[in-house]
Amino acid sequence: MKSLVVVLSRAFLLSFASLALACSGQTPAGSGGSAGSGGSAGLGGSAGSAEPPARQHNPGCVAPAGVSNAPHSIAETVALVNALPKPLTLSCFLESLARPLEINATDSLFSAQPAQGVNSPRIFLFRDPNTMSVVPAGDGASLLEFGEQRPNYRSLKAQLEFPVNAALSASAPFENLRFNDQLTTCGVCHLSEQEESNLSGVQTYVSESFRPLSGNFVSAQYLAGQATTCDANVEPERCAILDGLFGWGPVTDRAFPAEMATFGGN
Repeated sequence: MKSLVVVLSRAFLLSFASLALACSGQTPAGSGGSAGSGGSAGLGGSAGSAEPPARQHNPGCVAPAGVSNAPHSIAETVALVNALPKPLTLSCFLESLARPLEINATDSLFSAQPAQGVNSPRIFLFRDPNTMSVVPAGDGASLLEFGEQRPNYRSLKAQLEFPVNAALSASAPFENLRFNDQLTTCGVCHLSEQEESNLSGVQTYVSESFRPLSGNFVSAQYLAGQATTCDANVEPERCAILDGLFGWGPVTDRAFPAEMATFGGN
């Protein structure tokens, strides 16, 4: 997995202790506010919502009749991806999602999908029990990460890399996640990894979920402003991701459950 190899390589050069938090977790980075509280003000300002003016969708970024644009599972996400024209960019996929969107953004650098500062944070999208995450720039900008929630704050981990050029199999989000013979790249940092099922010979795994620290919180209102001011001539990929998220209807901040652990138990 291209982005993960880069992150792991950097991490091993620094030290194994700073190995990127894989998939859906974050490490402590900074302090302030109650952990996981989307209502706390971080670098991005106070929590709230962001609603741009109505626009006409790009024809290729609209879910066809009979296909849900509010995917509540990894399988439903694959169905939506397969229904949209190819090649499919991540920004077009994001544009296709039903509004309003509930998000929680963090500028933590410690992840297999690391933020690139407050202007390009890691952004979690909630469609219970499905949680997806994207980042507008950097090594993880081509990835859509998944943490489909299970009881006791555990989740099924997966990812897709964009652009998607052909129809995906049901097992595609779970392929290429092996770190070694004992665990996946997600299991490097997410505890108690266990096999859940087998899809066409590809094993799927669940492990502990983590929430970001509130000190790294970035508000939807702040990011909507970033989308508005982004210069597509200078940062075309970043601007496209931000527009796909914030250009097509209301986006609202949401907190992770306060009972969900943070990385390291802090």
